[in-house]
Amino acid sequence: MSNKHKLLAKNRRVVKSVEIDGVKVDIIKPTMGDRLRLIEQARAAGEMTEKNEPTGDRAGARMLARIAVCVIHDSETGRPMFAVNDVDELLDESWLEDFATDLTDVFNVSEEKMRGK
Repeated sequence: MSNKHKLLAKNRRVVKSVEIDGVKVDIIKPTMGDRLRLIEQARAAGEMTEKNEPTGDRAGARMLARIAVCVIHDSETGRPMFAVNDVDELLDESWLEDFATDLTDVFNVSEEKMRGK
């Protein structure tokens, strides 16, 4: 493997390992590309303003779910646990709010900002 390909291999740095309902997961540091894609998706859905603020309570909650999709990876495989089409389902999970601070911290955005405060 060339040095270029080694650098592009997307090895993600694990910031924290946690257990959610008996399942061990890693919270990884997102890349700049991850952050930009998430913001672009949220803007396209009308959930985020040009100032990167949620357009309402539901939009803030969906942003938190989008962050979970981006940063929660399987501890055993290193692969993402969720996909973008899981956002609505994640909103109904009680653990999402329990881990909101961990998720928003790694994404470098405050939980309060996601709640529009």
